[in-house]
Amino acid sequence: MIDLPLPILFALGTAFAFATSSVLVRFGVERSTPMAALAVTVTVNVVVLWTISLARYDVTVDLWAWRYFILAGIFAPVLGRLCNYVGLERVGVNLTLPISNSNPLVVVILAIVFLGESLSVRGQFGAVATIVGGILLASATRGEDREMAIRYRDLLFPVAGAVIYGTVQLFRKAGTDLVPAPAVGAAVNLTTSLIVVMLILAAVPSQRAQLAIPRNDLLYFSLSGIASSLGLVSLYAALHSGNVVMVTPILNATPLFALGLTYAFLREHEPFSVQVLTGTVSIVIGVVLLALTA
Repeated sequence: MIDLPLPILFALGTAFAFATSSVLVRFGVERSTPMAALAVTVTVNVVVLWTISLARYDVTVDLWAWRYFILAGIFAPVLGRLCNYVGLERVGVNLTLPISNSNPLVVVILAIVFLGESLSVRGQFGAVATIVGGILLASATRGEDREMAIRYRDLLFPVAGAVIYGTVQLFRKAGTDLVPAPAVGAAVNLTTSLIVVMLILAAVPSQRAQLAIPRNDLLYFSLSGIASSLGLVSLYAALHSGNVVMVTPILNATPLFALGLTYAFLREHEPFSVQVLTGTVSIVIGVVLLALTA
């Protein structure tokens, strides 16, 4: 029996939890809407994260210290997650997750353009592998089944999710220097996103009509919210007990766990081909190389 260190176990748990969360949303959006999934999962996240934060930490309200997490919450997870959920609905888990998980490439590009940073040879290989993987996944949309003609346009949703999450990472990184308890920062981040969701629903009556969720779908979305919350808790435990260099590459195994889950439970509704497998592995390897370069 292999005795894995705790940080690796927690990181693997995070990747599996995030993959499970996406698969559960995929089940729900077969009948319900991405906005419904967003409203339920973010609400569950807020409840779980504040419960953990208040139970474990002496929380003091400090809006100025929380400012970067509040700013991040305006865009992600609310907009990033919505883009990903639309992607899950339209192109499935196996195309959405690898593309949205390529957000470290966005961080690297922003750092090069705006901060004047350079990229090592290993990072350059990672960037190329990530881009090649994306191209392979895009080429997988040329299959003969499931109305593939609209797929190229629909791939823009996970791409937008990757851009949003990659950009917001800069705010979150700045926020961790001001908020010593990451769970509190995450709770503030998710609470801001929940407020944004509520404002959207209040301003757009047609969106409120989408919240009529069948009981089964409500269960899927609630379980997805619990899974993603546990994934965040596991992530913080991994970072607390290990180091970033060890933990970050393992987190990018999420698309590989998703492939296994979709093969087990969504085989008839998800694309499986050599291109999908090769593209997913290429993106995972590329993102790992980029993470190790950071």
